[in-house]
Amino acid sequence: MPTLHERLHFDTADGQVLDGSRRYLLLRADVLMGLFDELPSGARAEALRAFGRSVATRGAQSLRAYAAEPGVDAEALLRVVESAAASLGWGRWRLARDGGSLDLDVRNSPFAAAAAAGTGPACDAIAGMLQALAGLVLGGTASARETACAASTGDGRCRFSARIDPSSPADRPVPAHPKEMKS
Repeated sequence: MPTLHERLHFDTADGQVLDGSRRYLLLRADVLMGLFDELPSGARAEALRAFGRSVATRGAQSLRAYAAEPGVDAEALLRVVESAAASLGWGRWRLARDGGSLDLDVRNSPFAAAAAAGTGPACDAIAGMLQALAGLVLGGTASARETACAASTGDGRCRFSARIDPSSPADRPVPAHPKEMKS
């Protein structure tokens, strides 16, 4: 299977970047994170959480499309996501599945790297994607959280953990709309 950056089609005639019907946007990380830095701290935190929820919802749509490709089982999907994250500039991901949990170590997160110093955790978008991925791979409604952020620690690594909600039926699909997701 080709990597994401090999599949991306740069349609300059119409000014778009596509992977099939999924449209991507190239944007400098400092411009995006600068938006959050312009907000008061309470609003910044809520906006980052909203960003994470949006990624969880829309990322699940992309993940379902990748998972539907021939030969992609749960383990292959984890490798596809690691590769896609690197292709999109979301840092170097290492996923580890352990029974009912999915852990993620990210080196060089663009969100943490571009966040203003001392503003705290910045990688809600990555947590959102992990939430969507855990829902598919582990089966059920997942929650994910960042346990360490390079924006706070300065060590260049961000760490995340995802778990299935114990009250979630194992065969329940990842919600397609934010209102269906648990916070």
